[in-house]
Amino acid sequence: MNKWFEVTGKPQGIVVSSRIRLARNIEGHVFPGKMQESEKQALLRELRQGLSGFDMSYTDLRQMNQNEKKALKERKLINSTIAGRNTSMGLYTSADESVSILLGGDDHLRFQCLLPGSALHKGWEIMDELDDRINEYFDYAFSEKYGYLTAFPTNMGTGLRASVDLHLPLLSKERNFKRLMEEIGRMGISLKGVCGGDPSENYGNLYRLSNQKTLGQTEKEIIENVERFAMQLAGQERQAENEIVRTKRGDVEDEIYKSFGVLRYARKLSFKEGMMYLSQIRMGMANGLIHMKEPVNIHSLMLQSQPASLMQYAGRSLTEEESRIVRAQFIREHLPECELK
Repeated sequence: MNKWFEVTGKPQGIVVSSRIRLARNIEGHVFPGKMQESEKQALLRELRQGLSGFDMSYTDLRQMNQNEKKALKERKLINSTIAGRNTSMGLYTSADESVSILLGGDDHLRFQCLLPGSALHKGWEIMDELDDRINEYFDYAFSEKYGYLTAFPTNMGTGLRASVDLHLPLLSKERNFKRLMEEIGRMGISLKGVCGGDPSENYGNLYRLSNQKTLGQTEKEIIENVERFAMQLAGQERQAENEIVRTKRGDVEDEIYKSFGVLRYARKLSFKEGMMYLSQIRMGMANGLIHMKEPVNIHSLMLQSQPASLMQYAGRSLTEEESRIVRAQFIREHLPECELK
């Protein structure tokens, strides 16, 4: 089965993906960070027993090597903090990895739904149903005053984190973009580069928009707030793309086809180069400036050409130089020919 990020046939839109994540803890247990290793192992056994009827695959994270965990991080299944730990933790994943449940991380349970495009409401429906199912087996730690009790105060309340990844190749180059990020932050919404907080180092022009707090807001309010900002940013990016295509179409097409040529024939590609050229192709496809002979998901190529994922593709450890060679090979094999005008 294809992973959620490998789905083809959908438009290469500005809104790349949507994520809903819920943090939950079990009544009567301390947070994982305060547990002894033996206590964490007992917690995982209890959680696994309750979740045994769920149609999901289980992975013991402690038994994975560092590169395998980094590959999970690259696919957005765990974060960098979890990837760096060597304690008892487990991960349930659906066949397409769109739904996952992390056991024994910062909280007893963190479950999330990842979907392509603008799909926060659909993601919430899936997570709400999963939340209710798990609550049938476990009593959650809950306060009438503070809502769901979590390891981090910023997650208390609903325990919900809603985020949207956006492709902003033009908007992010504007002089006032950093100020825009700061202004959005003052409104309780975070906007950060997916590959780094500094726009100048955010290869691929991908940005993540998410709520900064969960206390004092309902799930519906959080989702609608994040969605509203996402649509505003997408609208500004679309306007900028329409304008540059209208006024400088020839120059834009030249850059896009140059990028395509490099990706199709290069024998070595750094991560920065791969992301930069794939970003150009994605924008070109979104604006009808380049057409592929076969369906392709550019976001999938971005995810799978990251360092740890490349090593899984190669089946061995890679030096930096070897990664450049394998990355170019991977993209050559998975990027179709384009239809020449």
